[in-house]
Amino acid sequence: MPVALNMRLTGDKEQEVTLTGTLRPFVAEEMASVRRSLEQAAWSARGALCVNLKRLKYMNNVAFLELNRFVRWAASARPDLRVKFILSSVIPWAIRKFQVIAELYPNVTIEVYDKAFYPIQHVIEDDEFINVLRTQEKIIWEHEQEKLAWHGMRPGLRVADICCGLGDFAILLQRDFRPEYLVGVDHSKPFLRYARQVVSDFGLENIEYQYGDAAALLLPDSSFDFVTCRLSLQVFNEPQHILRELLRICKPGGRIYITNELMAGIVAHPGENLIRWTYDKVIEIGHSLGMDMDTGLKTREILTDAGLEDIKIHLIDINNMNSDPNDFGKVVESWTYVTGQMCMRSSQPPEVFERIKEGLMAHVEAINSDRGFASWPIYAGSGRKPFRA
Repeated sequence: MPVALNMRLTGDKEQEVTLTGTLRPFVAEEMASVRRSLEQAAWSARGALCVNLKRLKYMNNVAFLELNRFVRWAASARPDLRVKFILSSVIPWAIRKFQVIAELYPNVTIEVYDKAFYPIQHVIEDDEFINVLRTQEKIIWEHEQEKLAWHGMRPGLRVADICCGLGDFAILLQRDFRPEYLVGVDHSKPFLRYARQVVSDFGLENIEYQYGDAAALLLPDSSFDFVTCRLSLQVFNEPQHILRELLRICKPGGRIYITNELMAGIVAHPGENLIRWTYDKVIEIGHSLGMDMDTGLKTREILTDAGLEDIKIHLIDINNMNSDPNDFGKVVESWTYVTGQMCMRSSQPPEVFERIKEGLMAHVEAINSDRGFASWPIYAGSGRKPFRA
């Protein structure tokens, strides 16, 4: 039962206990030390005790029953104490069981950490979004692969692809760069099902996919030479938490590589006025959902603030002159689904979505026009983790 336990004061005698690793005791007695630590924290705390389980990779029913016994003890010994459990959907069954505890004991609350952290998770977990990502990956890779070596990618590295989506990027890295080991992590079960099926169908080796929270990765410190996070920071409302994890799992001297869009830089002609209104509106709606679709322009700032060195940035300029217009048009057309979900989530009036659809179709027409021009800018950047502490 390799579990680490840490206690700290979070306020005026309020206590937080964090459990990390694996909690799989065979018998209740193996939980004795954990129970003692929780009880000690409960006696020390005033007001509230937070039991943080979001970094647990595994927990079995024996452990759950012992935590339930602790709650029952606390309700009797400290009836004035509020107990909050912070959970992650990495262990989905635990959410249901802890919800029952919260119903039984008025002083107990639960917080599903990643539900609050990912405001549009329900959108990107939808099976329909797979079509969006597959089309995008094809067109982006054609331009991105040429610069990856410049950013430090080479054969024989240990690579972590965080927010890996369908896993296509990992598969392409395996094909063209032959890493020693590659792990992809994502929070979407439909995406991971797809990725694992592809790996199985083609008999690919050295690729592993994990279900997990990008802001609380179940990966060891300083264990990867090259850590990637592509087109993802822009859709999370607290990307700094993900960046801290990217930095934590990267080896000193290794590189962190990120890509993000600059939606304000999307231009197209003809139809430029409607197209510009469309993307400005999408940016506005994104902000209301905690997303920043112009994160690409902040790439240097993000990498610098993370404490990285030797920062490199390049522009992936996808346009209808350097890319297949049919593929480019399919990418933009597929955004109708995503923007529709965003409009629904942000309670936009129906006419707003209709106008956005018109703008996207105008963009597609400009892409396919023999006299038109359309550009979609994505910024790629990387930095080296310092050797010093």
